[in-house]
Amino acid sequence: MAEAARFIPEMTHFTLPMHAQRDELVAMAAGWANEHELHVALERFFPTYAAIAIPGAEGLAEAIAAFEPVRRMCLRRGPFDIAAINAQQFLVRNPDCLVMVLEPLTEDGLRATAVTARMADVELLRWWISLVREAALEMHQGAWATDPQTGVRLQVADHFYTEGARELWAGGMRMLAAAGTAVFDFDEAG
Repeated sequence: MAEAARFIPEMTHFTLPMHAQRDELVAMAAGWANEHELHVALERFFPTYAAIAIPGAEGLAEAIAAFEPVRRMCLRRGPFDIAAINAQQFLVRNPDCLVMVLEPLTEDGLRATAVTARMADVELLRWWISLVREAALEMHQGAWATDPQTGVRLQVADHFYTEGARELWAGGMRMLAAAGTAVFDFDEAG
């Protein structure tokens, strides 16, 4: 007898790259969690991987402060399984969640971050996208990325940034790429 074919769902995803201060992302997540009765999970990768779950957004900022260094915050309609031993296993055990990378502000600058989701449930993904799209309406859009080694400057029309990131940039704080050496200037610089 032939083995039945296994169904492997096609994963669909979206990512909104942006610059944002951590407290702005925490406020965004708390608002969504309160409005839509979502669960929140926090992950830290140093000194060892660990995750905690918070049922809702009550005390989210305090939970982050107590669990530092938090690097990722996730939102989900249902409870989280926090028994994962690494970040990849966490996402496998907790499908259908929205992920927010929390970049710290350092003396070097603020690294770009992202709000992202990957899932097989297209309708749920559309719902997450609608929340992010609504939040993006309150953000600024457009930047120039410069490679400091070569001086090459390219426009990044679809890069978003929050008001807090704009204020940091206007005050002289460097806006760094998520990885690599590129530095962003926001579109109001021309």
